[in-house]
Amino acid sequence: MISKVGELFKGVNNSKFFAGIVMIMLNIGSKYVTIELSKSQEQYLRNSIGRQILIFAISWMGTRDIITALIITGVFHILTMHLFHEQSPYCIIPVKMRTYEDILDLDGDGVVSEEELKKAKELLSKASVQEKSRKQIQAINVFKEKL
Repeated sequence: MISKVGELFKGVNNSKFFAGIVMIMLNIGSKYVTIELSKSQEQYLRNSIGRQILIFAISWMGTRDIITALIITGVFHILTMHLFHEQSPYCIIPVKMRTYEDILDLDGDGVVSEEELKKAKELLSKASVQEKSRKQIQAINVFKEKL
């Protein structure tokens, strides 16, 4: 009796269709089921380990192999946190293609306030004045050399 039940579950466990249906149920269910977590728990999961757990779960569901899922998770972490992260010293994205939206957010709240925008505009204005002065001095030096 137990061996027949075991054989039935073995067939379901190895079924790609069942795995696909479970993944669809997981995706649909995750949109409508809320889990009550404290703000600090949410922050911890969002910023530290939550991303890696999610990537591991997705890769394991796709591969059904723990070692492969761990390797995929590690590679994903290296790519997103080091090679494609603008603030990493190992970033391989060309400077001209980088966007630094978070630089304006001085207090780290995720919103660029009017005060932060004003400070950024003042900084750009100062940089513009310095650039004009530099160009004027450069033009004067070129003029002196030609005399």
